[in-house]
Amino acid sequence: MNARLKLVITGILLCLALGLTVFCAVQTVQAFQRFQQEHKLAVTGDVSTIRPWMTVPFIAHFYHVPESYLDQLLHITNDRAVHHLPLRELAAHVNRPVDGLIHDIQHAILNYRKH
Repeated sequence: MNARLKLVITGILLCLALGLTVFCAVQTVQAFQRFQQEHKLAVTGDVSTIRPWMTVPFIAHFYHVPESYLDQLLHITNDRAVHHLPLRELAAHVNRPVDGLIHDIQHAILNYRKH
């Protein structure tokens, strides 16, 4: 290989590395901005921040709603194993889509706040 070809290949690789670095930096900044927005909404108690990894006790504590209120809404009995499942697993346990379960919880919290 002659020196000119090596220089061209090195230049191409450097440009590729620079492009990937810029791409990753932009993705990182966007992820941080999304995190800040989600955090701001969560701190204000916005119910749109409920996620499938959350449990009923966590939601009750975080959104200042009695656990018994959510248990009644979701028809959860005294089975503590079911009670502490993440919403994703709870939805599978009761044969419902997780999005529908989250939607019901969101409405229940909003209704509780109205009264």
